[in-house]
Formats: sequence, structure tokens, C-alpha cells
Amino acid sequence: MIKKKSLIVALVSSFVIAYVLILTLIGYIAYIEIRSRELKRQYQHNLRKVNSRIYSKHIDISGLNAKIETEGPLKNKPVIEGVIKNNGSRDISYLLLKVYFLDQDGAVIYEAIIHPQEPSLGGPRLTQAIPVSYLYELPGSVLARGNSLPFKKILSDFPIEILSELQSGTGLAEGYGWWSGRLNYEVIAIEF
Repeated sequence: MIKKKSLIVALVSSFVIAYVLILTLIGYIAYIEIRSRELKRQYQHNLRKVNSRIYSKHIDISGLNAKIETEGPLKNKPVIEGVIKNNGSRDISYLLLKVYFLDQDGAVIYEAIIHPQEPSLGGPRLTQAIPVSYLYELPGSVLARGNSLPFKKILSDFPIEILSELQSGTGLAEGYGWWSGRLNYEVIAIEF
């Protein structure tokens, strides 16, 4: 005959083992869910990269220029400006560019990431009433196929060496590693 004390120990042990198994199962399900979200996020990131590489041949940027703004609310600030044109067959709802500042040898000495579809600072769209960001999402401009969109973006954390070249108005470097006045760009993300 099983003693009462042994029966209680066996029942408590069974409940503890069952509880541990249930917690392990819950932890495993949570891990699978987190991993699934991470894989989905990684898939979306890779899809953006592939889309940007494929569709970037349909995007032209003209007048890409860095300068010191001479008027308006951005006066005396470094800005990058240009006109982006969508020569492809799809409307672009989101675009992310990486602009490279090159030295005399073509090496990258500074890079800036910009969203050309966001409202330009100092532009006429900012004079309208600005909604509260957590109540309303400010729409970006959809770049329709065949259309162009001018942009002007302020450059923050700008290297003093390039800034001094812009302020002097030459845009030409005088020593190795300084900005040569040349810019290049790459489409790093795109959504339709």
C-alpha cells in the first residue's frame, strides 16, 4: 500500500512536471512567433533592396547639387537639391536615396540618406497648418510614372571640410580626401 505522504509527493511532482512542460510549450510558441516576425521583417527588407536595384534604372535625378542656401528659412544651411523623375511604369509611394560625396579619386568621403518625397524644408507645403504627428500622418508625395518632383533637403551632421568648400563657393577640394564637387547617388529603398 502506498503511503499517503508518497502519494502527495507523486501528485505534487506530477503537477510540477506538467507545469514545466506547459511553460516550455508556451515559451516555444512565443519563440516561433518572434522568429516568424523577424523573418517577415527580413523578407520585407530584402524585397525593398531587390525592388530598388531593379527599378532604379527607371529613376533619373537631374540637377543634383549641394550648396549653402542663400535665402528663406534655410539661409546659410547646407542643403542638397535636385529633381527626381520616374521614367518607369509604376507610381512610387516611398523612395530612399543615398547620396555620395566623392573626392578627386572617386572615393566616398561622406554619404547622406534622404527621402526626396517628404516635404522640402522651407518649401510652400510647410506654411500650411501642420497636423499633430500622432493624430495624423503627413502624406508624402506619390511620384507618378512619367512625373518629376523637385526636392531640397537640409544636410545635418555635415563634415566641416565639405562645409567650408560649400561656403567658399568653389566646391573644389584643395587636398587629398576633400570633396571634389562631385556627387553620386544610389536608390536604397523603394515601395510602390
